[in-house]
Amino acid sequence: MQINTNPDSHVDDAVVQDLLARLEQLEQENLALKLALQSQSTGQDLYQHFLLHLPTPCMITSVYGMVMYANLAAADLLGTTPEDLNGMQLQKFVFEDHAILDTQFAELQTLGGPSACELRAIRADRKLIILRLEMVLLQVNGQQSCLGMQMKDITGRQGQLMTQAEGQYFANVVAENVPGLVAYWNSDLRCTYANHQYLSWFGRTPEQMQGIRMQDLLGEELFLKNIAYIKAVLTGVDQQFERTLIKANGESGYTWAQYIAHKVDDVVKGFFVLVTDVTLLKRAQQALVDSEAKNRALVRAIPDLIFTIHRDGRHLDVHAPDPGMMLQSREQLLQSKVADVLPAHVASQYMNAIEQALESGKLQEFRHHLPVAGRGEMQFEVRVVPCSQDTAIAIIRDITETERQRRAHELQLSERLQVRENDVRAIQLSLTMASDISNIGTWIRDLRTGELWASLEWRRHFGFSQDEPLSLEMAIQRIHPADRRQIESATGDYREAQAPRYQAEFRVTPPGEAERWLAVVWQVEFDEQQKPLLTRGVTVDISARREAELELGQKRMEVMHLARVATMGELSGALAHELNQPLTAILSNAQAAQRFLASPNVDMQELGEILQDIVDEDKRAGEIIRRLRRLFDKRSHEQHSVDINKLVLEALHILRNDMINQGITLLTELHDNLPHVSADTVQLQQVLINLVMNASEVVADLDASQRIIEISTRLTPENRVEVSVNDHGPGVPEHLGNKVFEAFYTTKANGMGLGLSICKNIVEASGGQLWCENHDSHAGSGASFRFHLPAAQEAAT
Repeated sequence: MQINTNPDSHVDDAVVQDLLARLEQLEQENLALKLALQSQSTGQDLYQHFLLHLPTPCMITSVYGMVMYANLAAADLLGTTPEDLNGMQLQKFVFEDHAILDTQFAELQTLGGPSACELRAIRADRKLIILRLEMVLLQVNGQQSCLGMQMKDITGRQGQLMTQAEGQYFANVVAENVPGLVAYWNSDLRCTYANHQYLSWFGRTPEQMQGIRMQDLLGEELFLKNIAYIKAVLTGVDQQFERTLIKANGESGYTWAQYIAHKVDDVVKGFFVLVTDVTLLKRAQQALVDSEAKNRALVRAIPDLIFTIHRDGRHLDVHAPDPGMMLQSREQLLQSKVADVLPAHVASQYMNAIEQALESGKLQEFRHHLPVAGRGEMQFEVRVVPCSQDTAIAIIRDITETERQRRAHELQLSERLQVRENDVRAIQLSLTMASDISNIGTWIRDLRTGELWASLEWRRHFGFSQDEPLSLEMAIQRIHPADRRQIESATGDYREAQAPRYQAEFRVTPPGEAERWLAVVWQVEFDEQQKPLLTRGVTVDISARREAELELGQKRMEVMHLARVATMGELSGALAHELNQPLTAILSNAQAAQRFLASPNVDMQELGEILQDIVDEDKRAGEIIRRLRRLFDKRSHEQHSVDINKLVLEALHILRNDMINQGITLLTELHDNLPHVSADTVQLQQVLINLVMNASEVVADLDASQRIIEISTRLTPENRVEVSVNDHGPGVPEHLGNKVFEAFYTTKANGMGLGLSICKNIVEASGGQLWCENHDSHAGSGASFRFHLPAAQEAAT
């Protein structure tokens, strides 16, 4: 045996020599130790011949209890080997007495002298023993280095009679800390001592228990049940048995208790009884029995082969519901290894799976095939799981029939796929021909490679030849620069696509050809991991439609301009009256200024106020003329954020004098804090003026009390600003409905039928809606013309 060379547990000659000196000081009685001390060996020989083979269990530990070296006797005492002890903490073998050992280590480091203690230890085989440790502090080069200790098994002292001092210590200290019921009984079967657990169980005080007879405490029936054990223990035969125990203090329930009775005449001239609650142990044992029965039933229900195999390949157990699946009998398998039964390549699969399962602790799976006598070639699925540190369980399932069905199914699928591929080619050819006839271009782009495929019609749309290679970048370069950014943004990255389908309209400029408009619809397709796979779409040439829309828009603008001119013709009288007022005021103020200047004493302050009035009235006249010019302007107007209440008041200010002349009353109900709307101010003002003028014509022939027009604004629940113009006339006939909004339809003798049609177009162009309804849903109670527009923020989105 060689010295352990682990740097953390190395023992050099100086440590050995110091240990010998300390052991000699202890003056041990052990003959082998004295002979060893007389040995002339030194250094390595002394270490081998003295420490290793010394019959006395010895070891060397660090000052904190880590084993640096243990001889054969010490390792045998702890139920292990010297190699396994090296590097372990001595505290691992201590049972509940760690504080005793830690105290000894601390005292040794402080006082330095020899020390001894007794404590309970647990061997490696889980057997409980009592050890006496005698320890000395070893030094190397004058410094504390490690501990040398001898161990002695004193477990046998339990069978010897304890001294009076030991008995008193046991009664006063140990018995009170034992996790069970302890009581002493003399030969007259009277109690001489009971610990606090015993007192609590029977609900007695120490004074009540002192001297009580056993039959009085237990009752006659229970006492008679135990009389045989009592007689046996009084003759010196220790007794141990188990039974259910019901608490004497009246608590409900019962427990399983283990009784131990031992005679100790030198202490109390009688015997003591130790009662331990083993209910949990009993339940665990029963649960283990139930679990084993359940597991056996489960195994019997499994139709697969189950082998328990050692790490080296030995068969430890076999479960074979169908013995025909095995290559050998059960008896032959249990006497052989995997490599002896299976072909080399299959055995290698088993051994690799077993090794990986034991190393990783995870399930291992594989498949193999084997020829089986009388059954031909069979397919097997094997699942290997770890069972213990060196064993694994292999579950082997026959999947021969399943594999045959799977292969037959795959063959059928292959044949079906071949038929479907032919059908798909035929359908693709038909779709290509249909797209060429209908001028629809189709394309597919692989997002992984960037490859682009397109039909002949698509190539014609973009001006590419039939054989010209394609790419998305080439196609984008032929899009009109004004529309290019929109398409680049939409086709950039589909990994965060919010919608699988897209559409757009843009212009393309093929080389040597006229500009054309295309409408495109495409969608994104994803793979199983939801990653963008490809895009496919169609394009349609909409140049003719766009030209028609542009032409129609131009015509609409011209008609709207004519309508504004016609409307201004009807309003010319009101505007002339509106201009007449500021001009009259200017003339009156100018004449007054002349008179002031002709007088000898001129009041310059009053003259300045007259001149300021002239300036204000001139600005007012200029504003009226500016509004008139804007209404006659033929150019399109941009959308602006408009305060609808302010716009209503401005329109009513223009119409005020004309309404007064006609004896019409204008009432307003304008809600505060309305959001702005996005619209053309001049066009929206034209809509309001047109609706009020129409209402004025309706109420013109009514009594003065009914010539009322109400204008109101409000915010709808849909966050839209609504304007309504209400009259008290005959209402709109039900048979007309929305026909009044059609172009060139009129009920007036001299009307053009364009006013309401243009108003509807203006409102809808701003994202709103114009409609009419009777107040009480029938004619004769007045009509209400309403329109609503989205709030400016909503319109922007």
